[in-house]
This record gives sequence, C-alpha cells and structure tokens, in this order.
Amino acid sequence: MSSTLIIYIIVAFINVFLHIFRSILVIKSDELSASFFNAVCYTFSAVVIKFIAEFDLWTAITVQAITNFVGCYVAMKAAKWYLKRKENETEKIN
Repeated sequence: MSSTLIIYIIVAFINVFLHIFRSILVIKSDELSASFFNAVCYTFSAVVIKFIAEFDLWTAITVQAITNFVGCYVAMKAAKWYLKRKENETEKIN
C-alpha cells in the first residue's frame, strides 16, 4: 500500500469524525462555535477532494465507503460517550 493511499485513508477518517461532530455541534452548541466548526469541516473537505482526484474511481469509492461507515460508527460511539459524560457532570452540579 502506498504512503499516499495511507494518508488518504487517515484524512478521510478525520473528515468523517469532523463532520459527525459538526452535526452534533450545530444542534447542541451556540451559533459562533457551530459556524466555526462548520467552516473547519468544509475547508478540510477540500483536502479530501484533492486526494479523491489523485486516485482512480474505484479506489476513491472504496476508501470513502469504508471510512464513512467505520468512521461514522466510531464517531457516534465517541459522541454518545462524550454527551453522556457531559450530562453526568451537569447532574452532579445540580
């Protein structure tokens, strides 16, 4: 496996994580934080698009499908853990 492909896979996973957390922040955060994180996500997406353009169609489809499925699953688990922890801290304060 080439080093460029490995970097592409890592970047694609990071992109999925960023977009999952962006989705959660848009709903659960203030406008300024959500706007900032949204800008970060879509700017980072440009990096992913650059990688997609460097690979053949089937490689890009395979990497995007796998990283989106696995990345979304892991990011949702992490988000649930974080939100539950934050909820528990809020209950302890009250």
